[in-house]
Formats: sequence, structure tokens, C-alpha cells
Amino acid sequence: MNRQTVNCPFCLQNNMFEGAIIAESDKGFMTEALRNPGCYLVVPKAHAETIAELPDDWWKEMKALVPSALGPQNSYNISFNYGADAGQTVSHLHFWIIPREAGKTSSGKGLARLISEADGMPLALE
Repeated sequence: MNRQTVNCPFCLQNNMFEGAIIAESDKGFMTEALRNPGCYLVVPKAHAETIAELPDDWWKEMKALVPSALGPQNSYNISFNYGADAGQTVSHLHFWIIPREAGKTSSGKGLARLISEADGMPLALE
């Protein structure tokens, strides 16, 4: 194990991961976000801190993994936080899956609109 993975909460080999793996492939896994019930994280098994560090075939596996784990859920956002100003708190790259449903204040709004509203800035629509 290298220095980067010794204290990483998402590196499985250091036995620090908390939570249950609900779906898994050779290159990644999916778990429910512990501090945000109802949301999920998709995590590369290999420690990666940037998208450039992910192997090209990682995306192909995740394309099959995500729908199989979510079942009939038909509305969700997939995002990741990169950098402290974007909310990243763990250096191991991970993707958020945020289920969305009708009848909520946030319904029908994408993440860009929600962020612009939170910051009090108008979002120019194309």
C-alpha cells in the first residue's frame, strides 16, 4: 500500500471502508452514502484522485453497474465533486448518484440550476 491509500476511507485494501457494497464489478463498487441516505456513491476500486487516472474501461463497467443497482429508478443525477470549493472531502475520486422525484422543490431542476439558485445567481438558459 502506498501513502495515498493508507488512510483512504474508500480503498478496500486498507479495511477502513464503512458501509455495505450493494453492487460491484472488477473495477468499482456502489454503496449507499452513509451521511446522505437515499443517495449512492460509485467508487473506483483502484485509488484515483482525478478522472485522468481512471482506466478507460472503467466507464464501460460502470455503465452496466449503475442501472443494475438502481433498479426501476428513472430520474437521478450523477455527479462528482472535484476540489474543496466544489465540496470534495475525500481525495479518492467517487461519483454521487442522487435520486430525484416529482413533487419536490428541486424537481425538474438540474444541478447547475440548483447551484445557481443557492448562490443567488440567475442561470442563462439556452
